[in-house]
Amino acid sequence: MAGQIFWVAEPVPAEALAVPVGWQLTVLNTEQALQQTAVPELLIVDQQQQTAVSELADVFQHSIRVLAVPDCQDELLLPFLNHYHLFCPQPLRAETLNSFIAIATSLRSLPLALPSRSQLLACTHLPLLPPLVLELQQLLLDPDVNIAVLAELIEQDVVLSARLLQLANSAYMGFNQETASLQMAISRLGLSLLYGLVLALSVAAAHSSATALAEIRLVNHCRQVGQWLGLEHSAMEQVVLSALFYQLGESLLQTAQSDVSAVDAAQAGAFVLTLWGFSRDVAQLVLCQQTLQQCRDQPQVLCLYLARQRQPLHMPNSELATVLEQNGLRQHWPVIAVEKS
Repeated sequence: MAGQIFWVAEPVPAEALAVPVGWQLTVLNTEQALQQTAVPELLIVDQQQQTAVSELADVFQHSIRVLAVPDCQDELLLPFLNHYHLFCPQPLRAETLNSFIAIATSLRSLPLALPSRSQLLACTHLPLLPPLVLELQQLLLDPDVNIAVLAELIEQDVVLSARLLQLANSAYMGFNQETASLQMAISRLGLSLLYGLVLALSVAAAHSSATALAEIRLVNHCRQVGQWLGLEHSAMEQVVLSALFYQLGESLLQTAQSDVSAVDAAQAGAFVLTLWGFSRDVAQLVLCQQTLQQCRDQPQVLCLYLARQRQPLHMPNSELATVLEQNGLRQHWPVIAVEKS
């Protein structure tokens, strides 16, 4: 199935960028775009007239919406945070366009019916990936990243820094000594949890403190269950990330102001994760941990499922009790009574 892209630019560029086979790029000015009846998979708006930018977002509410701004400056993004999913610097470059096409292709591959995908795209409060997190994501791709460099980047956001230190010092993290600096917090939390926390805090302006603490509690349960299951470090990182996105999906649905009746929390979490360019493996992990039948033979998925059963603690039915016994976890489950099937 061919994919369609509308690139709305003022002024219209002299030449269109090349796109992969199977994709069609149409370059339009604003007036031409507003007259279109087709719904493109990708809408890229490359102009700054605020009324037109908002109107385009409303007309193409079922498309993946991208706004190009000079230098990705935060103050330029603020008026459009509820209208656009992704942002990129001007001028639009071929490699940037290809990254958006890759995201659209990944979203296609999710086991989401078209109405569900359309409902999520139409959400006006869908979380965004801020420029700070994009920079952090790039740094964390380097296995030899310097913690001081990470701390220096995070320090650019005073509120984020304060929240990160607050969480590093919370009882949920279980450290015996005070975490006095961002570098110490990063060392103690580990890079995977750090990244997940930065994501959660960056997009959680509308979250309550109880929601934020619930996310941290689920991460802790995942780490505990992961240790019992003997998960390796890299596998545990994926579980932590999937746990945060599952709860992000729950929060998204709870605060939705539009109809999201065709979507569940796992689908919403996997959708946002994919929209932000994360790997298919983590998205599948989020999607597969809904039922015990789906995950009993997949340690990572089972880890997230069991962690969710401990928040709050669920009394195991006979099937769960059997899985706990098979994995040597029954002694770790404090509920002794077994419900009848």
